[in-house]
Amino acid sequence: MKPFLHLYLGRTLFAAVAALSLSTAQLPAGDAKSAVPAAVLNKLDEHLTLVVKKNRGEAPFDKPTTLQPDIYQFRGRVLVEIEGSVSTELSNQITNLGGQLVAGWGTATTFRVWIPFAQLETLASRADIKFIFAARPSITHRLSPH
Repeated sequence: MKPFLHLYLGRTLFAAVAALSLSTAQLPAGDAKSAVPAAVLNKLDEHLTLVVKKNRGEAPFDKPTTLQPDIYQFRGRVLVEIEGSVSTELSNQITNLGGQLVAGWGTATTFRVWIPFAQLETLASRADIKFIFAARPSITHRLSPH
């Protein structure tokens, strides 16, 4: 009977350790699809919120849909208008994220940026950014006198 008891206790202990390790295991980055934090979503307009959800494969893009974000995009980047504090640090981060400031447009608190879709969340998570809107390119018509 003693060998049976050792086998039983050994299996029970093994099962307990396995259950504990599975319950505390963390998935590698990129494997878990977590929802976009509310603080980030609150800084994005509805069109950019859809871009983030589409990029992550979250509802409503987790199944076939004809819904598409209404944004101006080019080569995997989206044109956005940002309300926030322009700084060298912010400008450098935008560049490091693969983005580009639109030269000659904006003020000290509002500016435009081309930013890769996947970097919208990173940009919105900054404390110095208040809000990000999907932007439209502006066209200036000039009349030349004849």
